[in-house]
Amino acid sequence: MFSMIKKPAARGIAVSACAALLLSGCGGVVKEDGKKADPAADLPDAEIVSPIAGMECKTDAEPTGDPIVVGGSLSLTGPLAPTATLHKAVGDLVVEWVNDCGGIDGRPLEWKVLDDQGAPATVTSNYERLIGDKVDFVMGPYGGAAALAGAGPVTRAGYAYPTATNGAPDKLIGENHFPSWHIGGGVEDPTKMFAAQAQTFVDAVKSGANPPKSVFYATSKFPTTLSYTASTKPALEDAGAKTVGDVEYDLGTTDFSSIAIRIQNADPDLVYVGGLGADITNLYQAFDAIGYTPKGIYVALPAPAAVQGLGDKADGLLLSSIYENHPPLGDTDVAKYFAKSYSEIAGKEKLFPLVETQAAAGFSAWQILLTGINEAGVDNKAVIDWLNGHDVETLVGTANFDGFNNYGSDFTRVAQIQDGKRVLVWPEDVAGAEIDEKP
Repeated sequence: MFSMIKKPAARGIAVSACAALLLSGCGGVVKEDGKKADPAADLPDAEIVSPIAGMECKTDAEPTGDPIVVGGSLSLTGPLAPTATLHKAVGDLVVEWVNDCGGIDGRPLEWKVLDDQGAPATVTSNYERLIGDKVDFVMGPYGGAAALAGAGPVTRAGYAYPTATNGAPDKLIGENHFPSWHIGGGVEDPTKMFAAQAQTFVDAVKSGANPPKSVFYATSKFPTTLSYTASTKPALEDAGAKTVGDVEYDLGTTDFSSIAIRIQNADPDLVYVGGLGADITNLYQAFDAIGYTPKGIYVALPAPAAVQGLGDKADGLLLSSIYENHPPLGDTDVAKYFAKSYSEIAGKEKLFPLVETQAAAGFSAWQILLTGINEAGVDNKAVIDWLNGHDVETLVGTANFDGFNNYGSDFTRVAQIQDGKRVLVWPEDVAGAEIDEKP
């Protein structure tokens, strides 16, 4: 069972000034004197470097000529906005970064974003509009349903389609699809796309001395989260964890009182929340109302600010992840510059200021697109052909496009909140700590 109280990490993470800070119960980090602290204050300064391999960063060259325009659709309002706005901030940063490096072949980069409010029909019309406006390239939206909604017009128009979401990887988009959030491990069978991520989670919880013996599942009716639960539930059952409850709820649900009562009555070793956005915030509000503390809890796709807002209640929380900002993944020059620059732009936008899974996936999608443009030119067909024949180095790992729907590697990892900090705990080769669990 996983601890929901603080205890020292089992394996060394560099101790910073933040380790001496206390987390406020209402969220955010505060010093002992009550003054709010900057969670990004410990990030080291970093020199600007090219955001991708193979491109020189010419800081003394001003980009000129017609801009290379990338169009995108994001849920800047609506239930997915808490996460989608992070992807907007990443795109803004990448455009500024590329232009500070002299542009691409001397041309400036431009980012044109339309709000889809989380509605798939609007996603479709947004990409039709962008293509009609003759943008040079597109960047995919946030969310599985949105990615599928945008795929039709983008694919018909012959555009490359980089995406930063792992949503609905079992639904075929085509050879123009280049995901940064890889899942599946290169399998060709679409029915097995989520098997690898499920096994990673099972291996993570089995790595401790007290793996859960009972699990309650609460899942948002959202393509990605439904697929997560559908694959993880039988995998945990095969590992000996009994299912003691299973409920699905509508996307955008804010009242979790009835679900919280069912969880309290079952009192499982682990609550598996197939949730996203602010679901975890609303669930904990319902727990507080009935005076219940879960023994252990995992949440699939929460907005980073929602986790931060839990304050010390978040300690011990397990999260789906592909990246957290610590060695070894966070130890490259690109990672350091991205972390520092992102903290600055996120701070201005009042977003969670540290790079985590969502920001990393967004940046990696841009790295895929920019690498294709740098290698093949401003031509979608050439970019599609080049990417289908080459691996791309990204922040989260080496992306290849060899499996079904162009999902190659599996980047599924498990993170945990330990002493107020996000840290990867599985697999071992990228972990910064072991899972923190009750004795």
